[in-house]
Amino acid sequence: MTTTSASGNLLLDQAVGAGPVSAEGWLVPSLILLAVITSAIAVTVVLRERHHRRRREELQTRLSDLEGILIGLSANRRSSEISVATAPSQSSSTTGKEFIPRGPLSTAISILHHDFGPGLPGPDRVDLRATIYAYEELQRPLTPADLADGLNLSLRSLQRGLSTSLGCTPRELILAIKMREAKRLLLEEEFRVQEAARSVGFDDPFHFSRRFKAYYRMSPSEMQTRQNRSVA
Repeated sequence: MTTTSASGNLLLDQAVGAGPVSAEGWLVPSLILLAVITSAIAVTVVLRERHHRRRREELQTRLSDLEGILIGLSANRRSSEISVATAPSQSSSTTGKEFIPRGPLSTAISILHHDFGPGLPGPDRVDLRATIYAYEELQRPLTPADLADGLNLSLRSLQRGLSTSLGCTPRELILAIKMREAKRLLLEEEFRVQEAARSVGFDDPFHFSRRFKAYYRMSPSEMQTRQNRSVA
């Protein structure tokens, strides 16, 4: 019995080694593992941010193309109307709601939708219709459900249409249009931050500034400062 116990103890000693591993022995592998995990998280964050930034840039490019289409449509429509009759007054509106043109795109929408009656793109052009509606509703908070209701579409149909035509979600389109117009107001119209925030539906200028900085990677005031320096 004693011999068996001694043999068992010998085998146990051989299995676990000379003794328990010290705390110092675990420290280096633990630090290495922690460094690997931290690096992996950092790389994931960077890649995700690059992906979002690329999506934002692509959407802004597509919005520029849509603006060109709408401005071209409005120019053609105005030319054809003027050639056959005197143009209606600027204050006429087929919807009965006040709409004040701001920039070139806003003026084009005014011409298409308000000056000459219903001249909006057909139901197959969800991208153009959604862009027009989002610009018309800039001064109020707009949700994807609001956008779908305004276009008489189900939210699912709106999501599919924008995904196919613009590669974005309704929420991304709404934010892109608000940030795009805010940037124009800050740089071209020289609006104050509070004025630009209210103009694109943000009651809180600090919340607007945070969203703007997250979108353009600089605050509204920083963007205006850079613009003023480049002009000077």
